[in-house]
Amino acid sequence: MMKKLVSLAFAFVLALLVAGQGGQLRAAAMLGSKGCYDPADYGAIPNDNLNDRVPAQQALDAASAAGGRVCFGTGVWTLTRAPAGSYNRFAALSTHGQHVEISGEGPSTVLSVSGDQGGATTYVISLDPGASDIRLRDFVIDTSGMTNTDEQTHAIEIGSGVCTTANGTCSMPVTDVSVERVRFVHPNLPGFRKGDCIRLVGNTAATAVLRTKIIGNTFTDCARSDVAIQRNVNSLTIMGNHFASPGVDQHIDGEATGGQGDQRIEIIGNTFDSPATTQGDFAVALTSYQYAVISGNIFNGRGLNLYRSTDSAVTGNVFDVTYKSGYGVIEVENVADRTVIANNVIHRRGAAGTGIRVSPHSGGMPSELHITDNSITNDTDGVGIYMESPQSVTIAGNSILFPTPTANAMGIMLRSTVRPIDGVMISNNRIVGALYAGVRLAAAPHPFVGVTLSGNQVRGSNVGLRCEGAGGFQPIVSAGNVWGAKACSAPLIAGE
Repeated sequence: MMKKLVSLAFAFVLALLVAGQGGQLRAAAMLGSKGCYDPADYGAIPNDNLNDRVPAQQALDAASAAGGRVCFGTGVWTLTRAPAGSYNRFAALSTHGQHVEISGEGPSTVLSVSGDQGGATTYVISLDPGASDIRLRDFVIDTSGMTNTDEQTHAIEIGSGVCTTANGTCSMPVTDVSVERVRFVHPNLPGFRKGDCIRLVGNTAATAVLRTKIIGNTFTDCARSDVAIQRNVNSLTIMGNHFASPGVDQHIDGEATGGQGDQRIEIIGNTFDSPATTQGDFAVALTSYQYAVISGNIFNGRGLNLYRSTDSAVTGNVFDVTYKSGYGVIEVENVADRTVIANNVIHRRGAAGTGIRVSPHSGGMPSELHITDNSITNDTDGVGIYMESPQSVTIAGNSILFPTPTANAMGIMLRSTVRPIDGVMISNNRIVGALYAGVRLAAAPHPFVGVTLSGNQVRGSNVGLRCEGAGGFQPIVSAGNVWGAKACSAPLIAGE
């Protein structure tokens, strides 16, 4: 305790000596020998279980004023939420500055917040409107000792609503943020609610979150979602992270609440380990997103949901999932214009269901989809690819395998539940297994219009092609298929 008092006294005297001599001299005076703003130079002492928030925030304020790096050394740094009357009373550390870095020395640097939070919103680090060119890297955030938490208790808040008209931040976005090699220990404790490890939210269009990168982090245990994405979040890259929180709702939960859609997200090269399911069956769920690329990820345990999202590419991912419901491993609902699902490896286990399922919802209809060159293995009595009322779609070059004989399974099924099916090409798919049908077209209750079947091969199924339903069929162009037996009421005409 005496050591900390001496350090604080030294910092206070030094601040008095340089007072009134300009921001540059003031910042330089506290720039330590390591070339950074070290909270220890402001009086913080790691591993003593005493509150380091004030000196750590002083170091961050100095870096925010001049631009620079706040460097936390090895040890556990104890932080608390700022008191009422502070600029951001919800956060332990906060900034709306520019060209700022907060760094540690890897897993040996721990930013810890513990104790009774009074049922209030709490952020360990908050990047407020006006913050720009911010880098957070190489430390651990540990909130496992928190109690009496609120559902808005987040480890990192990017784009809080905390701003002021005095410096104009209430009309400024949060831009060019990167979070790198941070390990998150932010668990939910029995009897308390808690939020996300990283939450991104542009409170208004003027304070949007733009150009964020979340790279190489480890999500060990997060209470609600590992990464939560809300309104006005554009140009987001999530790359090379390991998502291993055991009980989260979703590892990545993108939902543009408030009516605004988000744009441009890349989810690339991540590993999702989620054998347990809580709220749903999805590791990643995106709602109202435009221009999404989801590529090169490994999904172990749960799948992917796209809802009311357009202009998206889901390519080159590996899914090995065990489901408790009938949702698709890749589930596409509502509007899904200009969406490509290609070259994925999908293995489904658990409850009977589909590999890829596309369906209308709440008045939104799927159109302009391309489902091509996927490898689907389904261990359940379900469907490989299932679509309801699609228009202008291509299902081509997929390999669909059912290794176990199943009474009700189907390789590809299309059903016209809410509107006619029109402009569908099903070609060059290979379907293997003792199935109810290789391809089933169900006109119920609307008709099928403009369907082409070409070059498909069905092996082992009781019936290769089934066409049925009171909605009726316009002539189907059929050429070069290997069906075996057919049970089809539709008129089939040879392709030109």
